[in-house]
Amino acid sequence: MAQQKTTIAVIGEGITEKYYLLSLKDLYPKIDLMPKLPKHSSSMNALEISIKNCIEKGYSKIFCLIDMDNKKSEKEKSNYMKLKTRYHNKAIGKKKQGAISSVRFFETERCTELFFYYYFQYTSKFFGNSDEVVDLLNKKCGYEKKEQFFRSHSLHQYLESKKGSLSLAIQNASKSLNERKSIGMGCDYTYSELGELFKELNDIR
Repeated sequence: MAQQKTTIAVIGEGITEKYYLLSLKDLYPKIDLMPKLPKHSSSMNALEISIKNCIEKGYSKIFCLIDMDNKKSEKEKSNYMKLKTRYHNKAIGKKKQGAISSVRFFETERCTELFFYYYFQYTSKFFGNSDEVVDLLNKKCGYEKKEQFFRSHSLHQYLESKKGSLSLAIQNASKSLNERKSIGMGCDYTYSELGELFKELNDIR
């Protein structure tokens, strides 16, 4: 049997993630952004539809970027955990095509802007909501969580133009996971798994 070619789909759950992924296309030309056009935050049903579409298209690796700030109510948390249990770290095969799709979720608590802040420096501060993270990032580099801002700036390039660094963000994200592990899994704030996403992408690239 011929070896399956590595094809990568990255699903951004919300508008921020999708514009950020678009800004990385020059660095990671092999990734496909799914869906193709950014739109406002998806429901878990919409996210599952995107995952299923990627499986149907035969992508070998499907990476989902997850913002944890909107999963605080019992219903939201339950719906998310059901979806994660169904797909995360699962290899799903398609018998007709002989293809295997590996699905993985990458979370940031509270929101993706924490990873953007890691471009500049580390923090383990507790944030009461995502607006506090956005405000801190705004003070650091003038970032605005607005579609007009996203359309006017290529996010990755903007952060680096303000003397931020993706490699530093990856290091700081790893530090947040190590700190979370040392404290215990009961620590469910101020961490990002996006560094692990980039490690995967770098290995494939």
